Amino acid sequence: MNNYFLKALNQENEAPYIPVWLLRQAGRYMPEYREVRSQYKDFFEMIKKPEICKELTLQPLNAFDLDAAITFTDILTIPDALGLKVNFVKGKGPIFEKSLSSMDKLDLNTNEFHDKIQYVYSATSLIKENVNVPLIGFTGSPWTLFVYMFYGQSPKDFKSIQSYISENSRDAERYLQILTDCCIEYAKRQVQHGADCIQIFDSWAGILENNYVDFSLKYVNQIYEALNGEVPLILYNRGKLLSTFIHESSFKAYSINSSDQIENYIDEDITIQGNLNPDFFKKNEEEIKLKVHEIFTKFKDRKNYIFNVGEGLTPDLDPEKIKIFLKTLRSLNSQ
Repeated sequence: MNNYFLKALNQENEAPYIPVWLLRQAGRYMPEYREVRSQYKDFFEMIKKPEICKELTLQPLNAFDLDAAITFTDILTIPDALGLKVNFVKGKGPIFEKSLSSMDKLDLNTNEFHDKIQYVYSATSLIKENVNVPLIGFTGSPWTLFVYMFYGQSPKDFKSIQSYISENSRDAERYLQILTDCCIEYAKRQVQHGADCIQIFDSWAGILENNYVDFSLKYVNQIYEALNGEVPLILYNRGKLLSTFIHESSFKAYSINSSDQIENYIDEDITIQGNLNPDFFKKNEEEIKLKVHEIFTKFKDRKNYIFNVGEGLTPDLDPEKIKIFLKTLRSLNSQ
């Protein structure tokens, strides 16, 4: 198995080789994905089929020379399995049938959680059997899942949830702890079924400012402590600079935003991935190749660097531009 990605995660990549994977490397920018997606009315109907998840996970690996796979699923599998049915509505995104913004409280059914989410574990096993690179499992952070549970959809303003956690902090903490316990067990079972590492997506971290540690970081730190020693863990905090919380975090690997700077952290005792704005892939071939040479020269001798983008790949990107980037990088790696 190609282990450059895992070696870099452990700060042990001695080769002049930059490992690569991409946030949302499988998805709407790929014609192959759109063809499969068109066969399903509902996104969740699609991802509850392990064979389809395997196919979608493998699509970018078949198209590009990547150093890791990531299980094709969604962070909202957890609230869905807890009894908060999630529907994906065209033009609106995920819509919950129940939410805290419309109800006094939510009853989270943890009794059948693993049975209802078994399709993720089955997909993980199936994918693991069909890849020769490390497999990344993932979960949303408790805070990010709580945000969706509160609004019942992607939030459009953040005042309501700020008021809620200020006025109902004990209730919020109770929900967050339930979600944390589920995230821990969910991640552990992904590892048991073949995941080589776990990435935690704190996609709504940017909502929180001075209260970020209390309502998010302390819970993802619990996940780290529960799995530390089993597999490497990566934390992705959208909307927050790593410098604002790094000294209170337990993690040893981070995926950072496009607004942040890898150079600020590459000398720390951590692994860093991310940072490149995915819009860069809209540039012309010459600019792309120049950027590859710049990245390779800067990071080829680093034991703790993984190339990635700072946000997920978007539907308007041309796969051929991504291929140019990766082929150029591979040509340098092989010299």
